[in-house]
Amino acid sequence: MKYQRLLLIQLFLSLTLFVFGQEESTELIVRWQSEAGAQKTAPAGLTKRKWLSRTSNTELLAFADLDGRRTAEALLARNASVVSVELNRLVEFRTNPNDPIYERQQTNFERAGFPDAWDLTPGGMTTDGRQIVIAILDAGFDTDHEDLTENLWQNTAEIPLNGIDDDNNGYIDDVYGWDMANDDPFVPENGHGTQVHGLIGAKGNNGIGVAGTNWDAQVMLLSITSTADVVEAYEYILDQRRRYNNSDGEAGAFVVVTNASFGIEGGTCANNSAWGNMYDEMGRVGILTAASTANRHWDVDVFGDMPTDCPTDYLIGVANLSENDLLYRSSGFGRESIDLAAPGEGSYSTGLNGSYASFGSTSAAAPYVTGAVALLYATPCPSLQERVREDPAAAALLVRDAILSSTDANPSLTTRTATGGTLNVAEAQLLLAENCDAEEREAFAITTIYPNPATTNTTIETNALVFSDGARVDLYDALGRHVRGGRAVRIGTNPIRLDLSVNGLAAGAYLVRVTERDRVAEGRLVIQ
Repeated sequence: MKYQRLLLIQLFLSLTLFVFGQEESTELIVRWQSEAGAQKTAPAGLTKRKWLSRTSNTELLAFADLDGRRTAEALLARNASVVSVELNRLVEFRTNPNDPIYERQQTNFERAGFPDAWDLTPGGMTTDGRQIVIAILDAGFDTDHEDLTENLWQNTAEIPLNGIDDDNNGYIDDVYGWDMANDDPFVPENGHGTQVHGLIGAKGNNGIGVAGTNWDAQVMLLSITSTADVVEAYEYILDQRRRYNNSDGEAGAFVVVTNASFGIEGGTCANNSAWGNMYDEMGRVGILTAASTANRHWDVDVFGDMPTDCPTDYLIGVANLSENDLLYRSSGFGRESIDLAAPGEGSYSTGLNGSYASFGSTSAAAPYVTGAVALLYATPCPSLQERVREDPAAAALLVRDAILSSTDANPSLTTRTATGGTLNVAEAQLLLAENCDAEEREAFAITTIYPNPATTNTTIETNALVFSDGARVDLYDALGRHVRGGRAVRIGTNPIRLDLSVNGLAAGAYLVRVTERDRVAEGRLVIQ
């Protein structure tokens, strides 16, 4: 059966590659069992074997031709030591060059609420002195641009160009990041990555060029071309944040968010698990990701999009707004997969060779959300900083839900995104500041159940600002017997919709129990 599933997956991928104009890959990404004694023996015919992490069990295998790759894929699928095997594919950067942009520079920051947020903080540093780091994965960057050099992340544990791995992380001279494709510290130049970089982290208030979402945050640069590069880049980021957490800031980097203005249109998380699993891995150490969705006007819940269809709490899917604040005509959408929209069209940013230029498409939308995440970490909120130290995953969820709970309602997004709204970082900042200590003052509780009594459905609201996708709701009858249970179906970011028509629940009184992470809240519901 495993081999039959592999053949079906191969057929699906071949059709997908044909439809989207990408040649079938001769490379595989393999995840091995981590247990001692696992037989990590690669098939014959390899032309390249590269571990994608210096500490994990994921590697890239390259073969001379398609026949060699297909033979190896079949053998690996039958190997009990293999967790997953998938194609290494080229990623597509979310650019839309056929739609020229004429909007004047920087007006989109006003549309996304940044000027009001900057009144409180321009970003860059937490209130307890942590230097905030943003990681960008893209095709390349202009590292000599006058408006970008001051905000480059610097690995202070590494001595530049001495040919020694000073911090013992497996990368030599990784001062600003790494070129995953060419396996060296010198990222190539690329206009797309430079534009993304400028929107997120151009130096602000310096009298030069443009400003980014965060005027002073440090930006880590990682160049990629394929899915294997993406996995390795995320492993690198994960290692830096783990080192930071484990050393209480003495080593590593305080990476709080990564930007993904790239993906595979029509791809799915199920068929890219080595990549997709990284979002939960990073989330557990406190890292969120903002990802632009497809530059195609389709429902990604139906047609797929990698990575925005990944079912994780730690990735925020972003659609693109046109200059008249409507969902852009070539932007993807999805009520399950896409969380909100941001004003990508009409953006203005840094370009190659020290230039400045217009920028649009979903690639330009995600950086505003990436920047919003980093800016919220600089917001005065003692309990947020306590979570950073004690439970970094909860800190990340607190920031995420502040953003998703404060969007501006937009009719063009009502049924096309989870929140039905657009980014408003100033409102998110205000919500975080006003509620940052609320959960310390009161226990997790159900605040409202309506209608109650109910017949066919009801809505449950809680006092939680942080409310993860893994939450569940259970019903118990008057005798304490469990009669219904499952994943909580949320409306927006917090309220839960409960369908009472399924399985013919009898009229009577019921106990409602909501479980979210390690918290439990209960209430009473009467069904008529």
